[in-house]
Parts: sequence; C-alpha cells; structure tokens
Amino acid sequence: MTIDKNFLSNIKKIQKNIDKILISYPFPDRPKYLYDPLKYVFNGKGKRLRPVLLILTGNAFGVEDRDLKNAALAVELLHNFTLVHDDIMDNDQMRHGQLTVQKKWDTSTSILAGDAIFVEAQRLIGKINTNSQIIFKRFNDVALDVCVGQAYDKENEGNDEITLDEYLHMIQNKTGALIGLCVEIPALLSSQDSKVCEQLREFGYNIGKAFQIQDDILEIFSDTKSMGKSLGSDILSKKQTALTITARKIVPKEWSKFCCLIEDYPIEKMINMLRSFYDQHNIYSEAKSLSDKYLQDGLDNLLFVPESNREELKLFTNYLKNREY
Repeated sequence: MTIDKNFLSNIKKIQKNIDKILISYPFPDRPKYLYDPLKYVFNGKGKRLRPVLLILTGNAFGVEDRDLKNAALAVELLHNFTLVHDDIMDNDQMRHGQLTVQKKWDTSTSILAGDAIFVEAQRLIGKINTNSQIIFKRFNDVALDVCVGQAYDKENEGNDEITLDEYLHMIQNKTGALIGLCVEIPALLSSQDSKVCEQLREFGYNIGKAFQIQDDILEIFSDTKSMGKSLGSDILSKKQTALTITARKIVPKEWSKFCCLIEDYPIEKMINMLRSFYDQHNIYSEAKSLSDKYLQDGLDNLLFVPESNREELKLFTNYLKNREY
C-alpha cells in the first residue's frame, strides 16, 4: 500500500503548525538557567507524530479546535519531558538533530528543564473543558505508565533472561501508552462510548509496540543524521531490544559467541557487525515481521470504531509502516 500524497501533505501541515507553536511558545525570558534550555528543546526537529495522531483523530471525530490544540500540545510536552530525562539516564548525546540538553549544558539543567516541561504539560491538559476530569486522570495515568516502562527498561539492562513477553509489556508502557492516549483523548472529547475508547486505546498500544520495535531496528540499520539522535546507546547500555531477544531465541549459541567477540570494538564497528549478524541469521526480518503484526493488530482494533472515523487512522498506520526514521 503506497502512502497517500494528500495525507502526507496534511501531516506535514500539522507538523509545521505544531513546530510554529512550540518555537514561539510564550516561555518567560528569565531565569535564563531554566527557560533557555526549554526554548532550545522545542527548536529541535522532532517528528511530532503524537500530536499529529491526536489531531487527525480529533478531526475524524469532529472535536472542537481549542481543546484539540491544548491536548496535542500537552502530549507533545509530556513526550519531550520523557526524552529530556531519558537522555540523562541513557547518556545520549544527540536528540532531534541537536545536542541533548545535558550535553549542551549539564545534568542539573537537564533535570530542571524536564521537570518544567512536565509542569507545563499539566497546565495545558488542565485547560481542557470537555470531560476534563477523566481526561486529566488518563493523562496522569499514562504519565506514570511511561515511567513504569522506563523503569523496566533500566531494570532489564544486561538481563539476558528477559522474555519477549516481558519486553512487549515494557514497550506497551514506555511507548504504547502515550500513543494510545493520543487516540483516546479525542474519543473522550467527542463523548464516544466506552467500547470505542477502549478499542482506540488498544489500537494505540498495538501501533506503539510496532513503533518501538521499528526504533530498535532503526537504532542499528539507520544513521545518526536520518534519526536526528545518537545511535549506539542501547548497545553500550546493554538494553534488551526486539533484535537482541530474537537473536538469543533463534541462534542462542551463535549470539553468545558473537556478543563476546564484539564487546571491545568501537561503537561504529559494533553497529556494522550487528547489521551483518542480524541479516545473516534473519533476525532483521523476524523483528520486522513482529512490527508488521502489531500494525495489523492495530488495524483490527479499528473494526470496532465507526467506519466514518477509521480512514485517517488507517492511513496513519500505513504511514508508520513505511517510516525510515
């Protein structure tokens, strides 16, 4: 299935509008210690996929513009809060095509910037007027879900016994929960029944898992320029990914020997060797198939959503399937 050109144009228009709002966001000028890093974060070249998905879903359900805008900005700020703090924990050097906050300034500045972004996200979600109490609760439920997912991710670094099911549970929290919120909020704003809200949340969980598996693949098979962030931190942190778990399952002896072989190489050499290993043993294709499975599961969730509200979400799913960064 090819990507619809009109749909691509619409996505770019939404991304451009979100970027414009974030770049001109009315943060104060002082104290510079706090607000210079915040302005810097939102000058980065993010994909803005979460607010794009929320706005597309809101348009499909006929949601009022002001609530939709505040919700879209709130989820993007929540996402960026997690990125700023994740970059500290993973010691990443690049994010959204520029140095991470902790690399440009320091860890203390980065912690404070992340905290302030989270508070601003709360202020935005608090401006919503329709079904505000349940939306505020779901927003914070998901914020905690993301923290739980990150905790499992850190806890399992170097754990060669983590199963695929445990990995999937982790990424459902870390990535899927926030993407699920992006389709659930518009359903709540348009007062859809609980069944529709539930299926949209499951849709988000499924495409979120697919998205994270894609990120695992792109961490090895893309490059820093395309991704706009540093690659290799997952390897250095010994994170468990869809690729490493699949390799350990399919070719355990070969994988064990390979890990011992590459551990002292520079990161660029390690990545090249991993590419060859994953291709040679069909690990790449297995992980890609797993990602495609969850995209299809997401499409199946849409069968429970009114037909008139499905098309944009189907197009978005296809857009994710074909992404290269």
